[in-house]
Amino acid sequence: MRELVIPFGETGYVALYRYDEEADLVYILAFRHQREAGY
Repeated sequence: MRELVIPFGETGYVALYRYDEEADLVYILAFRHQREAGY
């Protein structure tokens, strides 16, 4: 699993995702505002 920080205004969002190299697919597991704690 990986995290991607997406800046937006004063804060941003964090996407938790998994990349399946064999299938060349990205699975988004969670998408949260940076101020939210945990997934």
